[in-house]
Amino acid sequence: MVVLAAVTAGGLAGCRVQKRPAPPYPAVEWQGAAPSGPLESDPWVQATRKFLEAEAVARNINDFSIPELVQSASRDARSRAARPALDDVKQKRRPDILPGPTPFLPLSVTPNFRGDPDRAAVRGCKATEWSSEQGDVPTELKGYGVEYRMERLPDGTMRVETSVGIPDLECSDVTLPMALFVPAPEPSDVTDVKDIVIAERADIDPPGK
Repeated sequence: MVVLAAVTAGGLAGCRVQKRPAPPYPAVEWQGAAPSGPLESDPWVQATRKFLEAEAVARNINDFSIPELVQSASRDARSRAARPALDDVKQKRRPDILPGPTPFLPLSVTPNFRGDPDRAAVRGCKATEWSSEQGDVPTELKGYGVEYRMERLPDGTMRVETSVGIPDLECSDVTLPMALFVPAPEPSDVTDVKDIVIAERADIDPPGK
């Protein structure tokens, strides 16, 4: 959240923007065994999971500038992550929160995506209706197809660049691994869009992005 503090310099009053300190980054506890499929050791899948975790934390605190998200998502992906909160507040609702990283089951990894060795595509099934105003854990998980398009930066950082839905990917019978945050997130107290910290360009972002 961003708050404004009055300051006085040389007899002139002004405003200074202050960002509320982020709460401690939560732990993640798998419900049952942690996923151990053959794709879980792939670095692109691991980068995708880091993004899903950081995205959920950012949405829970409405701060899309946190280092964990910057390290795991492009500026475009960070901006997209903020849209649900902005839409909720514009509709006079408190932003939804997520009880943990959005459940995801990877089904394939395509390295050298479109002929670029620094790109990859991770396809899989992602949970629907995972967020809510109270952060309740759904009694049943349903998935839909998604493809995360990944980038590797010059320093080796692997991030989600963007994502697209894959409607013809079969997800009706998959079991989605689920993890929860500890401690559980608190319902949001944000009621104004100015209290949502949007994604600004970071030093790690490539020029022009």
